[in-house]
Amino acid sequence: MTGHNNEKQLSHTQLEEFQRNFDANPLHKLAMNAVTRNNLQEIALNRNVLNDMNFCFTHEVETAEVTDQAKANTCWLFADLNWLRTLTQKKINVKKFEFSENYLMFFDKLEKSNFFLENMIALRDKNRDDRLVAFLLNEPNPDGGEWHMTANLIEKYGLIPKEVMPDTFNRGNSGFVNEIVSLKLRQGASIIRKLHQNGKSETELRTVKKSIMNDIYRILIIFFGVPPKKFSWSYRDEKKKYHQEIDITPQQFYERYVELNLDDMYNLLSCPAQETPFEKTFTLDYFNNMSDARRLHYLNVPLETLKKIAVEVLKNGEACLFGCEVRYQCHSKEGILDNDLYDYDLIFNTDFSLTKAERVEFLHVRLTHAMVLTGVEIVAGKPVRWKIENSWGDKLGKKGYFIMTDRWFDEYTFDIVVHKKYLSQDILEGFQQEPIALPPWHPMG
Repeated sequence: MTGHNNEKQLSHTQLEEFQRNFDANPLHKLAMNAVTRNNLQEIALNRNVLNDMNFCFTHEVETAEVTDQAKANTCWLFADLNWLRTLTQKKINVKKFEFSENYLMFFDKLEKSNFFLENMIALRDKNRDDRLVAFLLNEPNPDGGEWHMTANLIEKYGLIPKEVMPDTFNRGNSGFVNEIVSLKLRQGASIIRKLHQNGKSETELRTVKKSIMNDIYRILIIFFGVPPKKFSWSYRDEKKKYHQEIDITPQQFYERYVELNLDDMYNLLSCPAQETPFEKTFTLDYFNNMSDARRLHYLNVPLETLKKIAVEVLKNGEACLFGCEVRYQCHSKEGILDNDLYDYDLIFNTDFSLTKAERVEFLHVRLTHAMVLTGVEIVAGKPVRWKIENSWGDKLGKKGYFIMTDRWFDEYTFDIVVHKKYLSQDILEGFQQEPIALPPWHPMG
């Protein structure tokens, strides 16, 4: 150890001190015995929170059966389609309806592949270990996304009912898709960079890209099946009246059965981090599924503004899309989200507190999950708990529905997507700013 600065290392003396401190409190041994043999969350569960969950709300929106994203990280797609189907249900007066996630997932993977290869062409002069290039190569065809990506897909490819293109095995098990497609895309990136180094033109690189995309298209059809260009569909409404469509296109289906102008939807963010000041707009570079398409566009507002608008949407009998960090203080089996749910401070005899801004800035939290607000309980004019439609199937929570306390909303909710009719003129004018570009690895992506 000669020549080393011992102050930088853990000494045996320090370790002995740590052990004496542990042994000094018998509750430490009790915690160790419990945690080493059992599920930490069940041990740390705050029974008072569990007992205090009343699944009743002053304002609720009727929705269809809960969907199941299974093992695919496509919550954004499910949440968006779950919200959109509430519009269709009202329009055609049905209780059961679901869009085909398999259909849009096919095109999302296809477009993300093209987007990746275009980025490899654009970044061909950068070193392979450049942070941006390395970031894109790390996950060439990710499952994740946001509302603007759904809007891009719908605008180009429309929507279809689930029974027209039902789930395949790979829709809910995207790991196989991602492995094979990413392999092909990394091979494509290697080819593009080698051709560029050999002096080939951008036009020649795009010719090669077309050939690679032909392979990707074939691969995705093998995984998901052939997406229909036209289809026939029939249903009975709640009055048992029969309806039929013959040879309708996915674009026509969206126009007839959803009738939403996609440009009327806006993303409101509430992120208190230093790099995202309120009343400014933001986007994330390279966070998209299509080239030359609509981008993510946030207006960052104080939390109370976000919450006030979400309450207004629910009071008006409509559901509300929202995004959050769902990995913490969540009991998926019980369907509870509450920031006092697990008492880790008690179990480990230490303080874990961070402010919401600090959790973002030091990368403890990020936008990990999208769901739909379908209810709110108002007491003395203020929300105290929220009803959530999740996309984890009906075996979790209350047949797939979760309950979120308002204090959890404060700490772990970050964005909502709402129609412009709910936005003030000041907010709409705020969106006219040129958005500040955040890097694609930012936690709000």
